[in-house]
Amino acid sequence: MAPDARETAEAAIGRVLLEQWDPLGVREAPGPHAEYAPYVHDVYGLLMRGASDAQVERHLRRVEREELRRRELAARDLAPVLRALRAMERAV
Repeated sequence: MAPDARETAEAAIGRVLLEQWDPLGVREAPGPHAEYAPYVHDVYGLLMRGASDAQVERHLRRVEREELRRRELAARDLAPVLRALRAMERAV
């Protein structure tokens, strides 16, 4: 993938993570949001390697649990996040 296409894809993933995933609940706060930037590249890599929805979900759940310390989100349905990521993947 060309560098510009990769940047576009990673920007789209960042928007999905903020607008659909947002385990920290920062979406409504004013100002720029870089809270999920560290996870964009990993999600991009998973999608480009053909990871299944289950693999992407496991990765996001691990981030919630281990890195963001949000264990209470374990029962949350991530299907909307996965649908948004797949739609973004098809569009890029």
